[in-house]
Amino acid sequence: MYKDNDPDILETIGIAGETRPETYIRAKAGQARREMLARIQQKRESFADLNELAEFETKQAEIFLQECKNILRDNLTAGVKTDWASLYNDRPYPPFVYKNPAPRYNQIARERGVPQKKFFSELLFPSVKKERLKKESEAKMAYNVKSQQYEEEKAAGAAAHEKKREAYMAAQSAYNSKVEELQFNFAKGQPAAVESFTRILLNCIEMPDHINIYFDAVYLPGERQLIIDCLLPAYYDLPRAISYQYYKDNQAIAPVEMSDQDYDAFYLNLIQQITLTAVNTVFNAIPARLVQWVAFNGWVENDKIGDVLESKACIISCRASRDVFAALDLLNVRPADNIRELGGLTANSLAGAETIQPVVCPETFFQTDETKQDPDNAKEGLKPLAYHPGEFKMATTKLVDEMMDQIEKNLLQNAGNKDGTIH
Repeated sequence: MYKDNDPDILETIGIAGETRPETYIRAKAGQARREMLARIQQKRESFADLNELAEFETKQAEIFLQECKNILRDNLTAGVKTDWASLYNDRPYPPFVYKNPAPRYNQIARERGVPQKKFFSELLFPSVKKERLKKESEAKMAYNVKSQQYEEEKAAGAAAHEKKREAYMAAQSAYNSKVEELQFNFAKGQPAAVESFTRILLNCIEMPDHINIYFDAVYLPGERQLIIDCLLPAYYDLPRAISYQYYKDNQAIAPVEMSDQDYDAFYLNLIQQITLTAVNTVFNAIPARLVQWVAFNGWVENDKIGDVLESKACIISCRASRDVFAALDLLNVRPADNIRELGGLTANSLAGAETIQPVVCPETFFQTDETKQDPDNAKEGLKPLAYHPGEFKMATTKLVDEMMDQIEKNLLQNAGNKDGTIH
């Protein structure tokens, strides 16, 4: 169904490397978020009483903290919302409705003061009848002019609407062709298509409205590995308030904020949940024949350096095989314990002042020189190609599959050489 508040498929602007479906989904998610924040701000501005405003802000803070606490759980419960069918745009264009009212003779007659027909008065005084007929004639002429004008404006409106509908249908058809093309290339395992679909999936993750995150992906088909690059919300950018206090004497409200220790734990838990949610989303939506490994690198802006690629600091990184990740209890085990089970790394400073070496990081990803590791993992640092649980099993399985394929080819070739046929 077409909705007025849906982003226009004719006007959505893409960024470099994006497919058309990806651009549309990103714009749609961004618009929904902006509309929600606008509604909250409108409600906030409606309060004249500061005590009521403090209660409202406290409620908003509680909602935000609860949503942050349940990012992983909410996404696990919701499941993967994006499939190929949902990417197609099949909304019909709304029918033409001309909203201007049609002219009515009775209304025009009243406006022009046409008198009612009076039999006896007109019989006794012919001039009365003559005056009435004159005004009726003028009213009918005015009605005819307005009716013609109305029909012309209606026809022009219908023509303009039809032109817009044709443009919309053409854009919709072109967009759906791009979805079909993306689906076809994805099925073939084309890296760019797998990366685009991954970004679409990750853009559909349920996230609190105050949190901005950006995803990129690199697909390595030879290794059946997908690497997620995520720009996380900066350490200092998130709200810290747990409630708001109204001060009657000063006629002001002020936030009651978490302690630094509590906020550190809150922020670390948040990025760990985002990490696990992203990896789980990919494994659930992309088939095993394409992806057996998923790596996640979480970055933040580093204010110490200029606005270049090196200004990004990696603060969390992990890599998981499909089998090992499937064995994790995401609902009942703390995110920190699951990240540790995967051999994940976290930076000493979550504010971006320090960085870790990502577990897997192609040359195209953000890189820095510092490689300080979380002391809980290893003081001497973990090399990018270090062994991870399940890696040996995956390597041997792949090797055996290749050997069996080669043996089968040799048998078929030998059988064909004996009598010219293959049995």
